[in-house]
Amino acid sequence: MKRKEPETKHKQTQAKPKAPAKPKAKPRSKKPVDNLAATSPLASNVLHTVLKKTAADVSDINRILRGYLPLEQDLTGPQRRRLIGAKARNYGFLVKAFEVVDDRPEFIPPNFSITNMAGTIANLEAARDLVVIAENLQRLVDDFLLQTTDLAVRDGLLIYRNLQTQARAKIHGASDLFSQLQQFFTLRRSNRTEPTEKQLEREAKKLLQGKADGEMVIKNESPRVTGGVHEVVEDVGKRRKRGAEIKVKEEE
Repeated sequence: MKRKEPETKHKQTQAKPKAPAKPKAKPRSKKPVDNLAATSPLASNVLHTVLKKTAADVSDINRILRGYLPLEQDLTGPQRRRLIGAKARNYGFLVKAFEVVDDRPEFIPPNFSITNMAGTIANLEAARDLVVIAENLQRLVDDFLLQTTDLAVRDGLLIYRNLQTQARAKIHGASDLFSQLQQFFTLRRSNRTEPTEKQLEREAKKLLQGKADGEMVIKNESPRVTGGVHEVVEDVGKRRKRGAEIKVKEEE
């Protein structure tokens, strides 16, 4: 019998797969630390989305309405004065006139379309409702803008006062940043001079002749023991290009 030789087991070394290289961590941008946990309702992201969508919707409405108007631009002052406005008496008149021809077709004028008049009145009523909604929205947006601006300015003043304190403490970099904000509180003299009497007369004539949009209020108080006051408040814009308010006071 042949003697069996013991078999030698050869261990095969298997190469271990290399671990994938870890991506280099990107340097994180320094974000300002928020010291307040609660978010103000006026700083809500949802509110920001609503405002952006509302602005887009209003822009679409303006574009659509503009497509139905005969003119591609806003009416001027003289053009508005030549048109008949939608006052209460005018509105009552045209509604009554439509009822007359609707009840008595034999009195319909020649070259007249009762269908067109019915559609015009319906759109007029819808436009009147839209004007009320738009005026309420204007007041709401004005109040909202005022409150948000007040809140944002107060936050800015906190930053301003904090930089002011740090600049006085000689903290590195605070002085330059404080100077950048301080320039917004520096009083600068305006180069605009007060209007002369001739200029005021020209502006008044433009308003009377319908060549400018705006208003002018003249207030006078006769001199007494304490002295009188003569004040002219001017707010005139020529074709909507100028809208400045100038006050002139003369103490007697």
